[in-house]
Amino acid sequence: MGTGWRSAPRPGSLAPCLHGRLGTFALLYDQGRFLDAVFAENSAHPDGSIEHLSGPVAENIAGEGDDESFVARLSRLPPHTDRVVFAVSSFDGSTFETVQSAHCRVVDESLGHELARCVLPARCLHTALIMADVTRAGGAWTMTALGEPVACTTSVDLLRAAEARPAHVLSDPFPG
Repeated sequence: MGTGWRSAPRPGSLAPCLHGRLGTFALLYDQGRFLDAVFAENSAHPDGSIEHLSGPVAENIAGEGDDESFVARLSRLPPHTDRVVFAVSSFDGSTFETVQSAHCRVVDESLGHELARCVLPARCLHTALIMADVTRAGGAWTMTALGEPVACTTSVDLLRAAEARPAHVLSDPFPG
């Protein structure tokens, strides 16, 4: 799963701006109970199933490619882990109104192609986006690309927002 964004130019300036650095998060759940989070400063789940690969990176000003990414090895997740929520947030209170374009995409590296892409709303007044929801039911994993804006200024706010949205199965299942 990769995310990328491009900052909008400041009024009266040719230079892009983003007041705070955006960060991406993978939130792991067991039947609605939070288990763990993977992000730049906690870059891997203990079993290696999910890794945040890019670490803290400078913003991709050009808006090409992914600014931050995760590798999710779903088959390695413990059997009790049934949901992974991917999100991006700016905890310093900066809103996405300074973001001109953003995307979330899921790539199957074994097949070498994109399974899903969600283009996020430009210049929204929220501080976080729930980007994708991956759920396991009956042994099959299903991914739903969302791009759902939420208001979050702390990691607790982000957890509450992720937990408040129901885990819907809207996409075709894919193997872990």
